[in-house]
Amino acid sequence: MTQPIGAYANIRWLDTGEEVDGYYFSFGEYDDDNEPDHDSFGVRDDRIFFYCDGEQALKSYMTEGMEDFVVLSYELEYK
Repeated sequence: MTQPIGAYANIRWLDTGEEVDGYYFSFGEYDDDNEPDHDSFGVRDDRIFFYCDGEQALKSYMTEGMEDFVVLSYELEYK
């Protein structure tokens, strides 16, 4: 079984209520010494909306109050 490297998520902004599809959450590590900037899985930083520590951490954003958005649904991404 391969390990997911991130997920594409549908989110709702708490301040406006706007729902937006396709935000990428990286499960990798950020390293600003990489050029061009990318996570530890090679995903470019300009494609990444948010870094989090795996699927369990992503699920925590499905509850309001953690950030200024809430994750409505997601689909895991594999390398």
